[in-house]
Amino acid sequence: MFRGLSLSLVLVLAIAGSQVFAEDPGPIESRLLPASTVLYLEVPEPTRVLSLVFDHPLRSKIESLDAYRAAINSEPYKKFLLARTVVEAQVQMPWRQALETFLAHGVVVAVDRQTEGVVLLIRGKDEPSMKLLGEKLLEFAKLSPNPERIKQAEYRGLQVHQVDKTIFAVIGDRLVVTNKGDLGKAIANQFLDGGESLADQPRFQTAVARRESGLTAWGYADVESLRDAGVARDAFFSQINQPIAELLFGGIQSSLQKTPYATASVHGHPEKLQVSLEIPHQHDWIPDSREYYFGPQGQGRAPRLPLLPETVFSLGTYRDFSQMWLRAGDLYDTNLNDKFAKADSDLSNLFSGRDFGEDILGSFHSEVGVLAVRQDFTDILPQPAIKLPSAAAIFRLREPEKMSRELRRIFQSLVGFLNVVGAMNGQHQLELNMEAIEGGGELVSASYVPESDEENSKAAEIVFNFSPSLALMGDRCIIASSQSLARKLISMDDAGIERMEVNSQAQLDPKTLRNILADNRAQLISQNRLQEGTSQEEAEANVELLLQLLDYFQEVSASLGTQDDHLQLQLSLEIRP
Repeated sequence: MFRGLSLSLVLVLAIAGSQVFAEDPGPIESRLLPASTVLYLEVPEPTRVLSLVFDHPLRSKIESLDAYRAAINSEPYKKFLLARTVVEAQVQMPWRQALETFLAHGVVVAVDRQTEGVVLLIRGKDEPSMKLLGEKLLEFAKLSPNPERIKQAEYRGLQVHQVDKTIFAVIGDRLVVTNKGDLGKAIANQFLDGGESLADQPRFQTAVARRESGLTAWGYADVESLRDAGVARDAFFSQINQPIAELLFGGIQSSLQKTPYATASVHGHPEKLQVSLEIPHQHDWIPDSREYYFGPQGQGRAPRLPLLPETVFSLGTYRDFSQMWLRAGDLYDTNLNDKFAKADSDLSNLFSGRDFGEDILGSFHSEVGVLAVRQDFTDILPQPAIKLPSAAAIFRLREPEKMSRELRRIFQSLVGFLNVVGAMNGQHQLELNMEAIEGGGELVSASYVPESDEENSKAAEIVFNFSPSLALMGDRCIIASSQSLARKLISMDDAGIERMEVNSQAQLDPKTLRNILADNRAQLISQNRLQEGTSQEEAEANVELLLQLLDYFQEVSASLGTQDDHLQLQLSLEIRP
């Protein structure tokens, strides 16, 4: 439907304010847009965004970086400075003042279904400023090798200039940019005559009613109209057909098949950037095949995970893996279901004939936690050359007495199987260990046995990051890549028991990630040299730059939950003071 859209083909039409829009409620410029608008994005105060970027406390830190000083001395940057100087001379003001003048009262980008057009609306500081902008646009167009491309036209008293398929006119303090002449005419008619607009559409009004104040940017999508028009049909209705993507987005896709609209809100502050994506949501929109995602009556909640020092990543989520496995026939295509059937048969043999989906996965509660923690190799030998974080999955068992025995047996069998395969391939063997944990728990682990010549090595193979472990206590079950992490988690009384108010929540700690990368600095430098063909000094500078950039951030987080009959995905980036 929107075939042929090209942002390089623009119609520019600046429209002054009038009595019709003297009291323009709601999002800026929404009354200038036709009722058939399906996508809308606004930045109501661009000057605030400019200040946030150019006056941010991080600016001085970035400008002190060697990479920044090298960049501003490069030839491409010098050419950019020359072009910027020319533009400043033309508009007779410094570049930042020019941006603040021409973007003073907001920027809007929208897509219209009827004309299949894209439009950019800019409202400047005042009429003289926008008139200057229009004149300079025309002058720059005349500098092209083919000035005969420039044409002039008039529409309802508006003087219009056309360059190829780009048309512009300046009237008053508004500037409108689009790739379709019919859309430009519709906006001009709306300005001159009024009439039904985007602002009058019920779905848009409902979305606006939930819009918070003080936003840096806000967007709206008429999902119902897009669905009806057949846009992105695969995204709305096709099978995702990838198990990992299904786990992440399956429930969201089902909601998108019914929801009338979607919104995006951006809050920008010096210390934090937050993006919220929201759609109306009802539990009965979710088919039985995807009840695994939100749980019965949509009440599935993520567990609150324990706080451990040097945790680089954590994820708490509600997912009924048993139901997802059993519903594979409804979720995936024939080819993938054949693979699921084979896997189910193989796993059932491993579990002594018990059905993997119903008996094994069904024995776990649906609240799941995943942690990744930086490992401390200070007093450990052999020490791997590449130091990986330790990871663990946190579960709760429905029948702890019965399943603890079964899981312990399976773990031991798996270690034996890995030793047989490892012996055939000349790999290190695993040594099985069992110990009692205070409080009535037990820890079953396996550690790799070093060869005699590598017992004291500090550059051992990567396998020495791992000591696969299974920890059990009451109804708690920890599966970890290292014995130390399993022991810490199983000893914490509240590990993964308390529930949060969201379906899923994930956190990434950039500081700990930086420390993990610093642990592997030599390997990263070598990898950079091999992949990029850089010198030793260049590779060291690249790795150091990455480490410095990670130092600027405090936390990255994401959460998914339902509230007030809406499904909300929040993404947050916290900046270190």
